[in-house]
Amino acid sequence: MLKNIFLDAGGIILNENNFENNMAKIITNIIKEIYPKYSLEDYWKDVDEAVYRFVPRVYDYVLYKHIKNIDDFKASKIRKNIEESKNLKNNFELVDGIKEFLIVFSQYYKIGILGQYGKSFKNYLEKENVLKYFTYSEVQDDYKVTKPDPRYFEAILKKCNCEAYESIMVGDRIDKDIIPAKQVGMKTIRIRVGIHKNQEPRLLEELPDMTVKSIGEIKIEDIKTLEYGIISENK
Repeated sequence: MLKNIFLDAGGIILNENNFENNMAKIITNIIKEIYPKYSLEDYWKDVDEAVYRFVPRVYDYVLYKHIKNIDDFKASKIRKNIEESKNLKNNFELVDGIKEFLIVFSQYYKIGILGQYGKSFKNYLEKENVLKYFTYSEVQDDYKVTKPDPRYFEAILKKCNCEAYESIMVGDRIDKDIIPAKQVGMKTIRIRVGIHKNQEPRLLEELPDMTVKSIGEIKIEDIKTLEYGIISENK
């Protein structure tokens, strides 16, 4: 029986659209200092390429694709990290429908976090009065390993005293959410949102148990169905 639902932070709990648009401008401007003709359109093409290739760190991929000199790349990455940190602090915003999801599903399942955000994210959830719906509120700051390492999933499950076969992972990325969750024995729901919405499984083993377009499309009866079979088509 499924008892636990773990939610990715970025894209599932937090709306990252403004954050991603700001990062696009930041990285485009960094590259333009070396290649003046580089544009936002070029940036989004590079992002699509990175997603297609299952690149774990999209921003670094885009930078290194155009800035091959190691010293210039390192300097650009430092600038990117600084701006990314500033951007992150100013762009916490809940996904539409997440509060309603938490209110309903927390009545039937234990809800946890399995993402890469830290304590500031947890503080934001408390400020928005939604942290109370989470039975488990582990965050990245508590662990040395991270996604897509399956040991991160195992560590959080162990800390929360949850069995993988009784748990569902809800995420937006096949490479960082669906694959490692399946490797440890969790059921999986993939939500097509954000820059990874067009990422596609390369093998049958990477296919999510269920795929939807928004958190609001997930229903209690869908979770019940996952206990007995696979729903692979978009709703």
